[in-house]
Amino acid sequence: MTAIVVFWLLSALAIAGALLAITSRDVLRTAGGLGAFLLAVAGFFALYGAGLIALAEIFLYVGGVLVLILFAMMLVHRSERGRPDLESRPSVAAVFASAAFVVALIGVLAPAAVLPRAATNMSTPSDVAELLLGTYLPQFEIAGVLLLAGLAAVVAVMGGDDR
Repeated sequence: MTAIVVFWLLSALAIAGALLAITSRDVLRTAGGLGAFLLAVAGFFALYGAGLIALAEIFLYVGGVLVLILFAMMLVHRSERGRPDLESRPSVAAVFASAAFVVALIGVLAPAAVLPRAATNMSTPSDVAELLLGTYLPQFEIAGVLLLAGLAAVVAVMGGDDR
């Protein structure tokens, strides 16, 4: 009985979030609707026993994509009317810095591209956790630091003389 009630509540949240994301003309409300929809999808995963996928949904989509949308909204230059000014051109230094960042990120993640032979015999969640948190933990940590440094560089470059 409780699962049915939770299912219908999650369904209502998903439909309301999707409608808000589709019909709203304000980007912040659209992001809120998308967040509600994605949380409902994570709730469905949790309801049906896929807790790991539910957590991945929350961390990756709700935490990552929505934060990316909010940062993009904050960093877009505004014109006098308050509308986004999307006609800025990157400088040559920014292009080279971006290319260097991509090369560093690929260099860090390249060792993780080849799966070890033991990855084919994963039978329990603890085996998967051991693989992700044991073997590949340094690559994930370094990639996280590089992405954070890139985000800080974007904020510094976009701030310019205005802030």
